[in-house]
Amino acid sequence: MPLVSLTRLRLQSWRSYPGFGLWVLRSIWQSLQAEGLLGLQLLRDRKHAYWTLTLSQDMQSMEAFRNRGAHGSAMRHLARWCDESAAAHWLVSEEELVELSSPQWNQLQQRLLQLGHFAALPMASAAQRARSIPAPAVGRGRVIRLR
Repeated sequence: MPLVSLTRLRLQSWRSYPGFGLWVLRSIWQSLQAEGLLGLQLLRDRKHAYWTLTLSQDMQSMEAFRNRGAHGSAMRHLARWCDESAAAHWLVSEEELVELSSPQWNQLQQRLLQLGHFAALPMASAAQRARSIPAPAVGRGRVIRLR
């Protein structure tokens, strides 16, 4: 069954952008070549927040992408860049996979609140400590679809 991975990161400061931006570009390049990756959407939200929705063939494909290459290296910097970080993943049917080609980001936010793992961050915001995630501002955001 296909696997959905949903993440939300919030950069703690504009000073994090150069390093974060470089690793995002490298991770996008990696995703275009990743075996078993079915799709990737990025949402730039308000106030330094970024969402990713990744669709993978299976858990092994997702873990290979997540833990290796540029993406794996970038994850080691999250504690330095971010004051909020949450991630969740779950299996979906083929029918649900089609629905995710045009995701309802507010529904995904609810799923992240229910299933999400909140990273232990040294500079965690009050929202991170409270396990709170604001609804995404999709109208003001920018969605990039890859694959």
